[in-house]
Amino acid sequence: MKPPFTVIGGGISAVHLTLKLNKMFPQQVTLLKQNPFRIHDFDSDPGWLGPKKQTAFHKTHCYQNRREQIIKARYKGSIPRDLYIKLLHQQRKNTKLTMNGEVHQGKFEKGTIKLYNKSSQLLQESGTVLLATGFQAMLPGKEWLAPAIEDNHLKCANCGYPIVAENLQWGQSLYVMGALAELEIGPIARNISGARQAAERITQNV
Repeated sequence: MKPPFTVIGGGISAVHLTLKLNKMFPQQVTLLKQNPFRIHDFDSDPGWLGPKKQTAFHKTHCYQNRREQIIKARYKGSIPRDLYIKLLHQQRKNTKLTMNGEVHQGKFEKGTIKLYNKSSQLLQESGTVLLATGFQAMLPGKEWLAPAIEDNHLKCANCGYPIVAENLQWGQSLYVMGALAELEIGPIARNISGARQAAERITQNV
């Protein structure tokens, strides 16, 4: 990797990476984001941490409706307020630390990466471009999970995610956590709070 650096994204990973690189390479880092920052202290409404939101979710028997609730509940690409304040503090020292723009094309010319928008206007010239644009909303580990699902006749919803029991059992001696448990745990399944709830369910029922 060589400076200057351009980090593309607007969520928590992008901001953490930008602040880290800015500390190592002052004045040589730019965060290029498509949208205004979304400030949320949690990645979903705090009501999902307990019965306020979870009760109605668990009473929903249609897994397609559960999926829709999960998608609607997530604050995609958000950052907590304390991280936003850290970024603003560094931005006072480096006014070029963040910029708005949507990249449609990139070209490597004479050792430099040039990023262009949809109007072919040059947005940024960079020595290194790092993508921190999040993950696709798809079943994790699908490549190795797909044959396991077929071989073991494991139940899945139309979205491709596991249909599991309340104790998160998917098959004989097989339990899930994280994203694979979100149709039972809800939108917090991927974070630490969801991991704790999943661990409690599994240990209390095995």
